[in-house]
Amino acid sequence: MENDQELSQVDRRSLRHNYRNLLSDAVTRKNEYMTDSGSLLLEDLERANSLFNKVDRTVEGILDSRFLILSADIGAQRAHQLRIDSAAFDALEYIEKVREKLYNPDEQHIPGSKPNWAAMGNIAARFSRRAPRFSYIYGPLMTEPKERRRIKTGTKRDNAALAASRQEARIETMGESDVKRQENQTTKLVKTVHKILREVGPINLFQLVINPTSFSQSVENIFYVSFLIRDGKAYIDDQSGQPMIEACEPPQQDDYQSGLTKKQLIFSLDQATWREIIDVYAIDESIIPSRVARLDASGLSQISSQVPR
Repeated sequence: MENDQELSQVDRRSLRHNYRNLLSDAVTRKNEYMTDSGSLLLEDLERANSLFNKVDRTVEGILDSRFLILSADIGAQRAHQLRIDSAAFDALEYIEKVREKLYNPDEQHIPGSKPNWAAMGNIAARFSRRAPRFSYIYGPLMTEPKERRRIKTGTKRDNAALAASRQEARIETMGESDVKRQENQTTKLVKTVHKILREVGPINLFQLVINPTSFSQSVENIFYVSFLIRDGKAYIDDQSGQPMIEACEPPQQDDYQSGLTKKQLIFSLDQATWREIIDVYAIDESIIPSRVARLDASGLSQISSQVPR
């Protein structure tokens, strides 16, 4: 049994090593991807598919997602290089030609004129036994005026249901003061998370944001950390294969002129992944303290409005 576990660890290290080599090759050959016919990128994608068949842990899955994002970015850049002759088809001219066939010249601007679909069908029959659909035309060829619906007075039960729905709508609607209060609480929470990050120093991103007792607060923690990343008050380094986050000073304009660029990533987290992260990283306590939930006057939960103590 111990030999099997040791072998599993060896295979996992080898898998991570192969993934890092693949990422290094992809970064080095990025210019070759753009000029190549596409066979080079396909070869590396086949390498990634072969490695992915052995992935059974989150750490290796993160490495695979990094290559997937990189290959998708390269594919998007190659797509932008394609030249499409947009002037070959003029949609407005096409619509005018269709209107000329559907209506007589004297009836085109008369409301209520009926289109001559038989003439259009004769033209279409020259090229196909079935006329093509017009779902791609911009807007309808003919519109009908809408009839006003009369509101009927309902029964007492209907009135009660309508009143309940209005009450629910009033509860869900936030006023201007509510929005400002929520923004102030969000700002306080972001500052608190920044203070905690400065105190703990470099730390694994998952160990910082994951709350083992609350999935919703784990999502909120990621939301607050995203503000720090956006404002340049923290950065994530994944060169070691792990997403390490650390507080930093916001970059200045000179840094951007020297070649510093911002990157935007999408962080996806569901409950299954949340539980797996807790098991893999053995997280038994939340570094960002849990917020205490309370109910406001309308009965809505106000978890996010509590600043960690």
